[in-house]
Amino acid sequence: MISVNSNFKHLISLQLFNITSRALAAIFGGYLVAATACGLFAIIIPLVAVQSALTAMMLSFAVYATAIIWVFSVKHHLLAWRDLLGLSSLFYLIILLVS
Repeated sequence: MISVNSNFKHLISLQLFNITSRALAAIFGGYLVAATACGLFAIIIPLVAVQSALTAMMLSFAVYATAIIWVFSVKHHLLAWRDLLGLSSLFYLIILLVS
């Protein structure tokens, strides 16, 4: 009986860590992807600078929502972190190359 109880606590702690990691990835990783995507969109959208910045900001909200959905749809929380950090790194490198 003791081993069943300790296994149950271990399972709850793993699930709690998984959900916490996904929530943190959705909040901070999603923001990072949205911010870098906003910077990239502001550079590559061929409009007047003000219109380009406003359009990029509006598109970043869609990117942020998509990132949140992505975080909670992948099988493992480490895949979510890897994908979000990789995508934001790619956006940042493109910004550095373009500007």
